[in-house]
Amino acid sequence: MKIKNLLLAVLLPLLALTLSSCGKKNKKADQPGLDMITATETIPGLEIQETGDASTEGEIRGGEFMSQATVKTVTFDYDRYELSEESRAVLQANAALLKARKDWTVLVEGHCDERGTVEYNLALGQKRAKAVRDYYVRLGVPESVMGTISYGEEKPVCAEAADACWLRNRRAETKVKGK
Repeated sequence: MKIKNLLLAVLLPLLALTLSSCGKKNKKADQPGLDMITATETIPGLEIQETGDASTEGEIRGGEFMSQATVKTVTFDYDRYELSEESRAVLQANAALLKARKDWTVLVEGHCDERGTVEYNLALGQKRAKAVRDYYVRLGVPESVMGTISYGEEKPVCAEAADACWLRNRRAETKVKGK
């Protein structure tokens, strides 16, 4: 009888602890219409790899970066950071303007839609910003006047849970400030 009571005294608290830890769920995974995998460790290839010296990136501290009507935003496919042909055409027009305005410092912001974890979206947003920045460099915009930042899902332009809205949020914005 003593062994049975001892087992109950040990197993019941252990069982309660185990069950209480299973009740925590990812709130985003419970939202309807969100079918993206939320565990970042199951999605390969999102490590941020720096190429080159960070000192070659432009200073993005201080001052207010602003959108310019003539500098267009590009959007990305779901879960992607590769530039489409349409995006490249937009960025070529942006680059021509950025090269002409030597007094501008440029900030490329990477953004994501609300699906996925915060960590995943920050990494994906950074890859999007870096893809745009690297394309600008290939087009002749000086590396030293450009910086990048990822906002992940923190600054949406649209709040609906719909494909058209999510597309608008999956973007890279090019903002500028004068010297």
